[in-house]
Amino acid sequence: MAIGKGGKGIKLEDTGYLSDESDFYGDEAMKQEYGVRAQSFDPAEYWKHKIPSLTEIANANLENATVTKAATLYNPYEGAFSGRQLGETVDDFLERLPPATTPITDIVHWIYIANPYRKAPKRDEHEQNESDEAPPDEESDWARFVVLGGNLLEELTTIRHTIEKQKAGKAKAIITRAVNPEKEMIVKKLLDTAVELHCTSGKWMIFCQANEVNAVWAVVARATANNELGIAAKVSPDDGDDRKSRLICIYTRDFTDMKDVSRVVHKLKDLGVVDSRGKPIYYKCGKLISPPSLLQTTHKY
Repeated sequence: MAIGKGGKGIKLEDTGYLSDESDFYGDEAMKQEYGVRAQSFDPAEYWKHKIPSLTEIANANLENATVTKAATLYNPYEGAFSGRQLGETVDDFLERLPPATTPITDIVHWIYIANPYRKAPKRDEHEQNESDEAPPDEESDWARFVVLGGNLLEELTTIRHTIEKQKAGKAKAIITRAVNPEKEMIVKKLLDTAVELHCTSGKWMIFCQANEVNAVWAVVARATANNELGIAAKVSPDDGDDRKSRLICIYTRDFTDMKDVSRVVHKLKDLGVVDSRGKPIYYKCGKLISPPSLLQTTHKY
């Protein structure tokens, strides 16, 4: 009871205040117990053994979280009808351009898919039609390589004709043995030029029948899109002759990088497109700029 103005008694509960005699703080025994605990409380020890709450854990994780930057994707075939687009899934791409039934046209010489994790300059439709090979590096000078390579091949042709005249009437094997050392020298110059001009892409070549090309291509396309094979891949569309084999090319960045070249073919083996089909696979260095009869740089696996 408190004394109000004029000596009138006022109940404490009417004032909103609690007296020291209130049992709000507990009885005498409880007060003594909390007093002992307060005197013995060690804040440092408490924080050392305190188990953090879920809220505290969440806040700590937010403070320490690192923002994972999304990978930048590239597509040299973006905008080209014959290539897979970044905005379409691989399944949609395979459904849009199935090689078994997609006919060859003026804008579909090949069907392409690029490894989106490999940086490569974009090519327009005209550039793609002019060069059906792998997308180049930013430093590649394919135009100059074609000129210099063509000169070397003309040199080899001249040498061969000269030897054939000198050995007229001789057996073909004798002429071939005489040409081979010259050819090896030209091949070395050609490959050295490719390295100098950053034109070192090579390709694994798989030949399959029309009735199996969709299945094999689907495996290659998915693995290429997932960064499991090379820098790009392509497949020949339907030319109207189902008796002919279809060609699938899997491009590697550098034919001098034998570790990477080997990795790709072993991955193809793991995927079941090599050996299981009972057919060989071939590797070709660089861009085809000559008749096979003059210069052969293909290797069988």
